[in-house]
Amino acid sequence: MNPDATGNYTEIAKYNGKASYVLAGGGWYIWWDGVDTWNISTVQGTQGTNYWTRTDPAMVGVYSPGGSATGDATVALHV
Repeated sequence: MNPDATGNYTEIAKYNGKASYVLAGGGWYIWWDGVDTWNISTVQGTQGTNYWTRTDPAMVGVYSPGGSATGDATVALHV
């Protein structure tokens, strides 16, 4: 996956009614669009030029690249 958005994410706040997350060290967010899609992007609330999306109410799973991003991203929960 390029650019590299891998790492551990921490819950930061509710966004559009669901939890949102930031990559440890900053730079990437996982957020809900309020309709039907989870997003991974550098700005919460904006997909920008490199992003991944998952159209599903469940955050965990495979995200497809958008913009200039390449490769699938996978979100998993670690307990």
